[in-house]
Amino acid sequence: MAKSTTLTTTRARLCALGAYLRRRCFVAPCHEQVKMAQKVVQYRPPETRLEGLVGRLGGAKTIAQSHVTITGDPAVQRACGRQGCADPSTIARTLHACTADHVAQLARLGGGYLKRDGRTPRHPCHEALLWVDAEVTPVPSGPKAEGRERAWMGRHRSKTGRKTLRVSASDSREILHEPLRRGKAAAVPALKAALVELETQLGGTRELRQRIVIRLDGGFGSTAVLNGRLSRGYPVVATISHRGRVRKVRQQVGPWQPTASEGRELAAVVAPLRVCRNTRPGVIRTPKEKGGSQHAVRVTTWLDLPPAEVADTSDQRAMLDATFGQDKQGLGLVKRRQHQGEAPQMVWRLARLAHHLRLWSTRWRSRVPATRWRLRRYGVVRLLQDVGTVPGVIRGRRGGMVPSRFRPLHPLAKPLQQRFAALFRGRGRVRCVR
Repeated sequence: MAKSTTLTTTRARLCALGAYLRRRCFVAPCHEQVKMAQKVVQYRPPETRLEGLVGRLGGAKTIAQSHVTITGDPAVQRACGRQGCADPSTIARTLHACTADHVAQLARLGGGYLKRDGRTPRHPCHEALLWVDAEVTPVPSGPKAEGRERAWMGRHRSKTGRKTLRVSASDSREILHEPLRRGKAAAVPALKAALVELETQLGGTRELRQRIVIRLDGGFGSTAVLNGRLSRGYPVVATISHRGRVRKVRQQVGPWQPTASEGRELAAVVAPLRVCRNTRPGVIRTPKEKGGSQHAVRVTTWLDLPPAEVADTSDQRAMLDATFGQDKQGLGLVKRRQHQGEAPQMVWRLARLAHHLRLWSTRWRSRVPATRWRLRRYGVVRLLQDVGTVPGVIRGRRGGMVPSRFRPLHPLAKPLQQRFAALFRGRGRVRCVR
């Protein structure tokens, strides 16, 4: 008879998720496809990468915190199939030993995970439009980081760093493309590569491209970028923020109309823009706190759409900024200290996988309609602070599943118990401790 052990934990949700991923052999492709030739003393490179991933899922923002998260909770180790925890220096050496081939292998693996478990590749484009958002975001870093340059860093105007282009689906919040680039690298080639990858994942027919709407911010409002996307057949909702172009367009506008946002107005442009397809431009006037107004030009290919709806449709890109801000706080994207070689790229790929695991695990646990509404509006930070710290008890049996029992005094214990019980579908006992 196999021996069983009972362990208490402060992260019962992470233990139940680790047991579910272990049952599905989720990390097996990562062990098989991303192979590294590194000296092994006790822990192999796949195991150290798994520790970095589990640490992110547990709320760790640095490698040292990942070590504390796993080492201080043996129940998490057992649930994820581990019997110990590597030293933070070992994890750092594994990351610095990565090459460009390893980064490419992990990127292809992430695309395979997205194709298997994501919602975007299964989006019914023939029934509903697929909205895709693209934006360049600065990533501040120290002066010793490789690839850092003094460039635009948002509010951090006196710092150096890199930047990344995040292309994500608006409805599912899944990241379709996210390369880490130098601080002054041009973003237009990265956008072209991202759309090529998107066409590879979804299909490259022109009929399909006509059902994918691309929303671009002011950094991609040049005529060359618009012509490149419009010539491929994509519907576009773009913003032009260049002062010279906006000042020139403002000379030929119609009457101002109110929008859904208080104080903001929109006026249609009488003269069309010189692009390869018919578009409908409009000027948006937003009041400033210290007086005056800020103007921008919104361009769309929907000729029959009212001007107010054009402004509201473009404002839905704010979800991309909110999602990236949550990842910065919850996944510690700007606090990782890997500066040299391909280590930053490897860390970024692991963060993308952790981001998708958070989304997919929420959808996997939403099979109970009665409890689906409870955690729907929780962000990444709240999931870590409230849901990720539910205490409980796990009972592990050698070669078997690790069932979880949640402490009933926690207000979220019962919803989590019902969700995970439906997730395991009777193959494991998930209940509350009496």
